[in-house]
Amino acid sequence: MSNAEQLEIVKSQTLARIAEITAQPKPTYQIDGQMVAWGDYLHQLQRTVDWCNAQLAAHAPIEVQSQGFC
Repeated sequence: MSNAEQLEIVKSQTLARIAEITAQPKPTYQIDGQMVAWGDYLHQLQRTVDWCNAQLAAHAPIEVQSQGFC
């Protein structure tokens, strides 16, 4: 499996998780003294998608158009 394929899988899974948690958002709460904020988790997931997009763009072939004049 290529790096691009792995990145696409990570991106797809992350987008699926974003869809899940935004369908039924949870409030911020505290468990055993530890603060759990779903909004922070959502931002982390969005950063993962952004990182995947950047990595995929960096590995995409580049097409340059040029035109000559006589």
